[in-house]
Amino acid sequence: MLKTNFKKFIFAFIAFIFVFCMTTSVFATDAIGNTVINTVETENIVSTPETNDDSVYANTSLELVEDTVCKIDVGGYGEFTKQITEFNEAEKSATLTLTMTNTKTVEESQKDVEIFFVIDNSSSMTQTYNDVTRKEAVINSASSLIDKLYEKNSNAKIGIVGFSSLDSSKGETEGTLEDAKLISSLSNDQTEVKNALTQLSDLEYGPRTNIEAGLTIAQTNFSDDENISRYIILLTDGVPNNATDGTSMTYSGVVAERTKSKIEEIENSGINIIGAMINLDSEKEEPSTGKTYRELSEEIFGTEENSTLTKYFYIPDGEIENTIVNDIFDSLVVRTDNTLRNITITDYFPQEIIDNFDFEYVASPNIGTVSQTINTENNSITWNIELLSEGETATLSYKLTLKKDYDQNIIDVVLPTNTHVDITGETDEGQIDTTSDDSPTIVVRYKKPVDNTVVPDKKLPQTGEFTTWILATIAVIVAIMAGKTLILKKQNK
Repeated sequence: MLKTNFKKFIFAFIAFIFVFCMTTSVFATDAIGNTVINTVETENIVSTPETNDDSVYANTSLELVEDTVCKIDVGGYGEFTKQITEFNEAEKSATLTLTMTNTKTVEESQKDVEIFFVIDNSSSMTQTYNDVTRKEAVINSASSLIDKLYEKNSNAKIGIVGFSSLDSSKGETEGTLEDAKLISSLSNDQTEVKNALTQLSDLEYGPRTNIEAGLTIAQTNFSDDENISRYIILLTDGVPNNATDGTSMTYSGVVAERTKSKIEEIENSGINIIGAMINLDSEKEEPSTGKTYRELSEEIFGTEENSTLTKYFYIPDGEIENTIVNDIFDSLVVRTDNTLRNITITDYFPQEIIDNFDFEYVASPNIGTVSQTINTENNSITWNIELLSEGETATLSYKLTLKKDYDQNIIDVVLPTNTHVDITGETDEGQIDTTSDDSPTIVVRYKKPVDNTVVPDKKLPQTGEFTTWILATIAVIVAIMAGKTLILKKQNK
């Protein structure tokens, strides 16, 4: 009976120890005593998400792959650039700036130019209009024109010649080159030239008009440089009645022929004559010829539409200032026209940009106008600039922002921001038509989030390890000791 009870005790004890060991080996504790489940550590990897939700968008980023600039030479007159100028990580957006610059300078546009003002100083110029003599009106207008010329081209050289005739009633010999006077040689000193006009206003006038003498004095005082633009501005109120061969008081014949011949000679030498005939009577007849003064003038100078001069104006007294200051100025070429005109810039977008990015302008262009939205027929915007002067820069900026529901197929794909840019326009030398397919590039990245259940670096104890062996050893020792105790008790009985 005792033996049977002993066996039952031993079996029950061993079963208890086994169950205890198994239950204590299933779980382990971490370094701070918290129970955790055995797991496999995951890596931080880049992959494609299965769906686009807020968490996916939050783990998406936009990167600049290449800091490429789309750069176009615009006919040697200017330069166009398109580049990424700003990244906003929070918005997942890129701002691109388009810049159009006229690279010519004002100094490059200024031409070497020489101009002689040849101004009538005969007695008829003392007639008044609105309390101002014709001579005063012409000199004041010439002064304003000179200011305008120097403002436009500080390198211009200007001279002043006055003409009429000497007075034979005073014993003077008229009908020679002495009928004209060089008051100021060519100079780019604005003060000196303006002072010469003052001298002309004080100059004693003669009774007749020797235009040939005035033109000849100016002609012989130009430089010999054929690369310089040369002009004579002839301002008079009368048909010539004197020439340099000694004849006088003749409105036709020798005087008309010599004056017209001198004009043609000067024009053929490359000097341009721009003339203004002031308050010429188109109805009153000249007694000796029976022709109107307008008809006599046209025999020499021609008409406004078909003149022997480079440009000719018939003007009334009331239009002296406007004609001299504005119309004559517009007839002068004192600078090279380096203006860029009628520029059209067309920026074409790839379909991936259209489908996956929102487009918006950051600001309106500082010069010109741009299409309000993207043209969906050819995926483009068009920027028009009517005029771009020397040194001017036009800018336009827009922003591309990644959509939340972007196509996952563009992840890790290098995306150009344009397929190409076309530019057309005009310069003084002709048409511009150029293009470039260079483009700033971006890429969309997705970064898979890290699993928060990752096990700490400390290794967890595994099932059946050290604890089990200790408990099993204790169980065997206890069983042996219990057995010996029972045997000893039996023998003592």
